[in-house]
Amino acid sequence: MGALLLIAGFLLDTFLGDPQGKWHPVVWIGWLIAKLEQLLFPKKRNFKREFLLGFVLTGVLVGGLGAAYFFLGRFLRLRFPVAFLFLEVYLIFSFLALATLLRRGKEVGEALKRGDLPGARRLLKHLVGRDTEHLSEWEVIRGCVESLAENFNDGVVAPLFYMALFGALGGLVYKTTNTLDSMVGHKDFRYFFFGFASARWDDILNFIPARLSVFFIALGALFVGGRARQALACAFRDARRHQSPNAGWPEAAMAGALGVRLGGVNYYEGKREELPFLGDPWFDLTVDTVDQAIVLVRLGGMWALFFLSLLAFFLRG
Repeated sequence: MGALLLIAGFLLDTFLGDPQGKWHPVVWIGWLIAKLEQLLFPKKRNFKREFLLGFVLTGVLVGGLGAAYFFLGRFLRLRFPVAFLFLEVYLIFSFLALATLLRRGKEVGEALKRGDLPGARRLLKHLVGRDTEHLSEWEVIRGCVESLAENFNDGVVAPLFYMALFGALGGLVYKTTNTLDSMVGHKDFRYFFFGFASARWDDILNFIPARLSVFFIALGALFVGGRARQALACAFRDARRHQSPNAGWPEAAMAGALGVRLGGVNYYEGKREELPFLGDPWFDLTVDTVDQAIVLVRLGGMWALFFLSLLAFFLRG
């Protein structure tokens, strides 16, 4: 049943896309984070207090929501099993973002093909956190490919992995953590201490999925140029150069699978940040590279569903 629920949620995401609107679970998670931040963040700056309260924020949200759904799910499973199954499928569907990721990447690619560079820059903002207003076409392509790779883990592999292990409860814990990291896990003046716990917990939860994503990208590469071996080799050679303990793995695998070089200079709110290069520049970054990356992500998602559904079947039935 666990495997069937996972497949059902994946298929809904594939054909319907991410359910939008104010009733989306992640919207509610974000609302809770904002309210708790207002409550917990010290009115007068105190770094030690911010550091400790950051752990409180993470523990209350991740632990509290996880415990609440655990007992709700247990109650529904015993009293209203059909309602429980529908809720599980809906949450699995909501916590996956493969269709949305592919659509966002395709929109950037289509804008570039039309010669609409300003439009491509605006559309890229849906995928990346860097400044995009003055990017060249080559930099837009690089940003799109990098984001497709990184979000392949965050939006597909990681939630599938935890939902294969624990059902929708695993997805809820992961998406709460991921949303916390997105909202407060920054290394700027405000969140450097307060967001420490959220960022580190996100790193821990992504450790295994990020490395699994390398193999799913490599399997997808068997059908796109046959560069599976290069994807693996590049990931194990270059991933550790990245400042993130996890983001470098899918990005390096993508670079190897496409035969391109990723990384370089980015700007975040006007501040220059230089990232290490990943991969080798066998081929130039072109609009076709975006299309190839989209195919890799789509195929990688299918491989992830196949293997993680097997995991769910053997662990949860």
